[in-house]
Amino acid sequence: MRSPAEGDQARAAPSSAGHRSPGSPTAGFHEPADASDGVRVIETVVSPFHCLYQDALHFHTQSRLAQSEGEAARLSRAALLLYICSAEALVRQAAIELGRPELRGLLADPSRPLPLAEAWRLLPAIVAEPGVPTRPFDPGSPPWPQFAELLMLETSWVYPGAPSSRRAYYRSGQDDGGFEPMEPHHVPAALKRTVRTETLTFPRTGLPRDPYALRPRHLDTARGILDAAIEALDRRMGGLLCQAQRHRREPVRLVLPTSNGPGA
Repeated sequence: MRSPAEGDQARAAPSSAGHRSPGSPTAGFHEPADASDGVRVIETVVSPFHCLYQDALHFHTQSRLAQSEGEAARLSRAALLLYICSAEALVRQAAIELGRPELRGLLADPSRPLPLAEAWRLLPAIVAEPGVPTRPFDPGSPPWPQFAELLMLETSWVYPGAPSSRRAYYRSGQDDGGFEPMEPHHVPAALKRTVRTETLTFPRTGLPRDPYALRPRHLDTARGILDAAIEALDRRMGGLLCQAQRHRREPVRLVLPTSNGPGA
């Protein structure tokens, strides 16, 4: 089953002037057969969520094709940040498009941004009509604890904290002498009292705390968590979030030439 966020196989709805496929606002756009010669201009409404999620998918794929562990880690970090950015764009965009006018500013005003986890929790109430209850939110039920860890990972990168909270550990094999990020099951017995599993990874997701340790397999986990969170949020909103692929549609229309000629 394709996830509600997945857009690489999606198609935007046709407009009266033509249609497009995802990738860029002009990709796959076909002009009418009777378009006149001269300047042609099209107009699109961009979905930042769709754009950022597609970029994350691209870097995610490239990380699997990397020629070295260092390159794979670098591409993985880029993809993870783009997945998180798409998660933020999703709820801010939905607040503007679906939220009640008197409440949408709570999520859509950049001068007073709410934490992303709080924005995801509040969106259904901001969209719902007055007096209409929303589906209950249980922060202890999947995928919400896992989603919270995903957001905490990104937060730990941009709010690093004290040096003591940023210690990372690398292990050398006996064959080549190279150092690799240490996995919890590779912690030597002599270090088990000081290097615990939660020192290296998040407990629910297994995502590494060390940004240099991020690998393509961790992106598989991160994307699965994000997709599950989008599905769960859509259920809380009665299907409005992803209805007719609203969250990733980018309609296109031809504005020049017009039916009355250029400049009409």
